[in-house]
Amino acid sequence: MPTCRQMAKMAAGRAEGTLGPLRRLAFDRHLARCGPCRTYARQMEATRQALGRLPEPEISPALNEALLARFDTWAATRGAAPEPRRAPRFAPWPLLAAAAMLLLLVAFARQRSQAPDDWWIGSLLAAAALAAAAVAGRFAVGVVVAAVSAAVAAAFAGGRSLAIQPGFSVDCLALELATAAIVGGVAWIAARGGPAAFARRSLAGGALAGALVADAALQVTCGARDALPHLLVFHAGGVAVVAALAWAWCRRSSAARAP
Repeated sequence: MPTCRQMAKMAAGRAEGTLGPLRRLAFDRHLARCGPCRTYARQMEATRQALGRLPEPEISPALNEALLARFDTWAATRGAAPEPRRAPRFAPWPLLAAAAMLLLLVAFARQRSQAPDDWWIGSLLAAAALAAAAVAGRFAVGVVVAAVSAAVAAAFAGGRSLAIQPGFSVDCLALELATAAIVGGVAWIAARGGPAAFARRSLAGGALAGALVADAALQVTCGARDALPHLLVFHAGGVAVVAALAWAWCRRSSAARAP
């Protein structure tokens, strides 16, 4: 049986005959037991009958023409509604920031590897980082998986020793976090004029690209680049940490802005 609040919503339909048979039966059963609802229904019916006896409103031709002319003037001055902002598929600023950081980290390094394998691995990582930066605004779980997988694969490909060299650990991790912050910040600043979701994804994608580009530079500049545990924990691990933070922040921001 409907409640009194539901009865108030159903009263107009009952008066106009638009309720279905079952809902009309439930309405009438409630009405037979509820005095306030019967009073409300009688008032609704009296109002409907009174309005039905009113004459149809008449608009003079002059008033009709004046209203149409005013509407045409309003429509002409208002113009077309602005199109919704669309997120671009390609993000140039995160790409430029990532490329600049890569060049700076390699050019100003104290030492650089002479082994061709290190340069090949670093080049492949750099290509993955620049690709992630180019699509920073389309940050998604696929980009996270690809970036972390590339960092882990590079660690296994470049690691030749199981010795641990802790002296380089903090420096490498700090460099990846700093580069992630710089590239992510550039991506966010460049994307602020677009949709809010695009700006959030740009920051997250730019940060991930920054961590990956630092990993590429460390592949040829880190003094512990031959130690597999170091590469897994502080090179690939740094990329994984940034990826996890970026993904969590992006998801949390989206949930906070959801209606």
